Amino acid sequence: MGIDLSDLATDETIFRVNFWHWRTIVEAIRALHVIDADRAAALHEPFVSELTREEARTVAAAIRERLLPTLREDERLLLDGTRTTQPDDFTFHRDPAEQHENYSTNRAVLEQFVVACEKCAGFRVG
Repeated sequence: MGIDLSDLATDETIFRVNFWHWRTIVEAIRALHVIDADRAAALHEPFVSELTREEARTVAAAIRERLLPTLREDERLLLDGTRTTQPDDFTFHRDPAEQHENYSTNRAVLEQFVVACEKCAGFRVG
């Protein structure tokens, strides 16, 4: 299951990622408090959510300036904002206390997302 971000001006796919990374990216955006909380939460809903060019640039700047400097190359960012250096073993955690471990992203994916946000005319989640 994947998420595609399409440029609002060209409809071109500018970023493609799996759902497990996307949920974590959206939660990171929410935690940065750089766009309206409802707008950030809506990013979880494909085909109905989008960010304007200005919002995408704001998100990119916040991730580049505030999140990336704190995330080491060997770390994964988990859904709840914690970090781990343990590689993803693709175990599906069913215990509610561990479910945040099902979702994670890493520095490389975040950097790709930032570049897409910096270059687009806004994006639609699909």
